[in-house]
Amino acid sequence: MYRGTFSIIDLRALSHNLQVLKRRLAPDTRLLIAVKANAYGHGLEPVMNVVMQGPVAQVAVATLEEALAIRKAGYDIPILLFGALGPLELTIAARHQVEVSYIPTWDDYSILPQFYPPLKVHIPLDTGMNRIGFKSIESTKAFLDWVRSRSDVIWSGVYTHLACADASSDEHAQAQIRQFRAWLRELEQDGYQVPLAHAANSAGAWRDPAWHFDMVRVGISAYGYSPDDDVLAMPELRPVMHVYSSISRIETVNSGETISYGATYRADRRMRVATVQMGYADGYPRVLSNQGTMLVRGQKALVVGRVCMDQLMLDVSHIEDVQVGDFVTVFGADTPAALTPQAWGQTAAEQRERWLVDIFSQQQIGTQQLLPLNHLATLAGTISYELLCQISARVPKLYVQ
Repeated sequence: MYRGTFSIIDLRALSHNLQVLKRRLAPDTRLLIAVKANAYGHGLEPVMNVVMQGPVAQVAVATLEEALAIRKAGYDIPILLFGALGPLELTIAARHQVEVSYIPTWDDYSILPQFYPPLKVHIPLDTGMNRIGFKSIESTKAFLDWVRSRSDVIWSGVYTHLACADASSDEHAQAQIRQFRAWLRELEQDGYQVPLAHAANSAGAWRDPAWHFDMVRVGISAYGYSPDDDVLAMPELRPVMHVYSSISRIETVNSGETISYGATYRADRRMRVATVQMGYADGYPRVLSNQGTMLVRGQKALVVGRVCMDQLMLDVSHIEDVQVGDFVTVFGADTPAALTPQAWGQTAAEQRERWLVDIFSQQQIGTQQLLPLNHLATLAGTISYELLCQISARVPKLYVQ
């Protein structure tokens, strides 16, 4: 490691979160964890190693490539794939025992080949998301009749997806749940024995046990965040990802001078400005120019001027003893006391990864001051999911076991 920018992935927090989530469920309710998008940016295989040791019954992905990566790595856990697949891709899914959650509604299903092993299908019911799935019980039954006519296709579940489970009002979600229950009853009454029903996402799983059904599908909560802190506080969860960078320059900016591209920030006083080795190519959103904050020596420092591709600037005028090389918290837990410029400089580049992991292993990450990711997401006009996923590959991921 040469550049003082990195992320800490606290796998202890992930394990803790999985246990917290499982305890909210009835004993016979299955827990599914979404590991799509490289496990929400946390790294697929390290996350899968924790998942395989915990209370997780199934994982979910968005693409066939993601499912095959799990199989190639040797994990034999059930996989549910959410994306639509064509005939060739369905054949490959069956071959690798990947359960699919959607088959495009062609007029003629006879174009589909024979599957070996049999293809397992979860049928989506569109109760108000208007993204995928059947919009009527009649079309659902027609598809189920086709499934029952095929010995090589197995009906493994039926589900819906809640569009507003994290909204301040649960009216929309309750309407979806009522429709889902009505469709389930009609299927049962007409002789279609539902093997597994699921509806709740992270917000739904936390909000109402009546929405749990046979399985819940959680994503962001496994990684330590509520979909919306203002609506659903989840204080028991611990953030899994923490991102850090370091100061490469500190200089005085006089009143009237401007900072960064476009001169969007003009100093109205004499300031001390620190340059940080983090930019939008690392995943720090450019939209946080002139409004984002980072923690420097435990205090918030404002981003001043536009975020550049590889660097950004902070106003550290109010923070005493700041020096070049100091580490800053981009989001997550404040930096440990042992993480100093002097210690970094005295550690060989090839030993820094191990040294950093040792430092963070010696403390309970997240028990000290936090710079909440959801706060940054709100400033950026987005959600924590997006910020986690866009931390780029050039920011090393260091795993604390």
